[in-house]
Amino acid sequence: MNMLQKHRIRRITFALTASLATVTAATACGAPGVPTDNDDWPTIAFLVPMDRNHEYGRNYVSALREAAEDNHVNAFVMNSNYDASVQASQMKIAIAKKVDGIVIWPALYGAEEPMLVQAERAGIPVNISNSQPPESLDPSLFHAFTGPNDQRIGELQGKELAKLLGGKGTYVYIGGTPGNAAAINRQIGLEREMANHPDITLLGSQPGNFDKNQAQTAASALISRFGNQIDAVVTPDDIMASGAAQALEAAGMAGKVMLLGHNYAPVARSMLEQGTMSTTLFQSPCWDSTHALTTMMDVLNGKDVPEVSYMPLPVVTKDNLDEFTPNGCLPDDYSDNATN
Repeated sequence: MNMLQKHRIRRITFALTASLATVTAATACGAPGVPTDNDDWPTIAFLVPMDRNHEYGRNYVSALREAAEDNHVNAFVMNSNYDASVQASQMKIAIAKKVDGIVIWPALYGAEEPMLVQAERAGIPVNISNSQPPESLDPSLFHAFTGPNDQRIGELQGKELAKLLGGKGTYVYIGGTPGNAAAINRQIGLEREMANHPDITLLGSQPGNFDKNQAQTAASALISRFGNQIDAVVTPDDIMASGAAQALEAAGMAGKVMLLGHNYAPVARSMLEQGTMSTTLFQSPCWDSTHALTTMMDVLNGKDVPEVSYMPLPVVTKDNLDEFTPNGCLPDDYSDNATN
């Protein structure tokens, strides 16, 4: 008997507990997504650090709900707003609800282990989505990771930067939120790639905290300090890139300084069309959440799954932007060598 065959028995036995947990979740977490009420469908809890409050998270959850409906799965979504303590409480809620599986998109890099241990003791399988955990994490605590290779994102940005600069020049870096897994790993990847380009110099960096206004402030400070010495601005997120673009425009440097981002958000398409952004990478929230869902379904069905599944990360420029839909799914005919 696999996990999906067992879940119906658990639904009957623990119906009252599950109902109470749903009410508790709504109280504790500010109205998380309530799953479709289908007792014949397995329930998978998704612990995410963002949804309606962030463009990428909003599209991740939207695609997830559509895929869950198509695949006859109850998706129980809880948003921690990047608060690790809240996410730890949500893990307890998911366990008390006796869901069939749990997918966690970690709120804080390195904070996963205690939650995974709790789920293991409860006999509930866990996968990790979007933010790859530290290599030191015991791999037996989760079945699979699906999502972007954040260090590869930094490396690809570095390769594009070197290409745009012709192997020689300067740049400033506006980072993400300190302590965030994506911010840490994207910067590691960029620094590793830039070590291959000794004639390209990092002038300075400041965190933009994945926020447009804070990124604009950070970019303004770097522009005030380095001025016309700056050849390029690199950010690990298109929303921050849009803030940097406003700072460049205010300084009369828009279109004169190369701007590199990541995600291919709608604002990135506009900047690419206008010539104020040089390049970005496409990270599909649709791929991200649907692969998290289908991989957990395979786990519940007793199938072997890859320990790691990385999403493709196409480079998007003004020349090929029509091939991709901002914040959408990858084209059906898109192929990638999976090295990303």
